[in-house]
Amino acid sequence: MQTIDVRGQKCPAPLIATRKLLKETATGISFEVITDSKSALENISRFLKDNGIKFNVREGNSDWTITVTKNDAGQTLLEAET
Repeated sequence: MQTIDVRGQKCPAPLIATRKLLKETATGISFEVITDSKSALENISRFLKDNGIKFNVREGNSDWTITVTKNDAGQTLLEAET
């Protein structure tokens, strides 16, 4: 599983990195985003939820890991952007 570590990055960089990896990932494949920013967690979660993309959040000691699974909703969203 591919992982991007956006700890220490300020918005909108974590969301941009998540969108980029989502675009590069095949439908049905999962990846992880690790962040230490509550605002990045909220922004990424809102983006995924608003677009019907499946995700799960695990809280660590000082960070969060968001596991994203690209589904048909994510593919449709990205096709509309091109």
